[in-house]
Amino acid sequence: MRLSRQEEFEEVAMVHSKSLLRTASRLCRERPEAEDLVQETLLRAWRAFEQYQPGTNCKAWLFRIMLNLAAKRSQQERRIPALNSLEEMTEWNKMPAAPAVSSFGESNVHAALEAMPEEHRVVLLLAVVEGFTCKEMGKILEIPVGTVMSRLSRARVGLRQRLLELERARYAPPIRAAAPGGGGMIQ
Repeated sequence: MRLSRQEEFEEVAMVHSKSLLRTASRLCRERPEAEDLVQETLLRAWRAFEQYQPGTNCKAWLFRIMLNLAAKRSQQERRIPALNSLEEMTEWNKMPAAPAVSSFGESNVHAALEAMPEEHRVVLLLAVVEGFTCKEMGKILEIPVGTVMSRLSRARVGLRQRLLELERARYAPPIRAAAPGGGGMIQ
């Protein structure tokens, strides 16, 4: 028995919604914005589902749609300046003066990922978190496999360096001021 279009879509596309949301959360930084991106991705995929070729990598197809949407949104955001008043934003008034930093683990990894250039962050997330091969990432991002490999290598080195910097800063001894009148000379 042949599946209906809706059943087929649910079977091959909807199963990837968690993976899409996980990566969208890193791309968008705000959960509601990430959820909107995934919803729009799945809507576009549904509308274009007749273009999907059964037997091919549906996850890669969905990520391609999502990354194209994210890039389009990013371009639009750069063109339109935000005009929000800080006084009108209730979240701003409720925020602590400085965010509390948790243990070294997850918060530093998130901070290091956020500090990466987007092209490196996307490749790293697709490879490490989502498990795509370099060949699949090349097709998703429409770049040569060699470029994928280069970006992935640079992303790993950059992440490692940033995490080491954060670890050193965490364990560095406090700098003490010189005693008054000490002159700084060793005798």
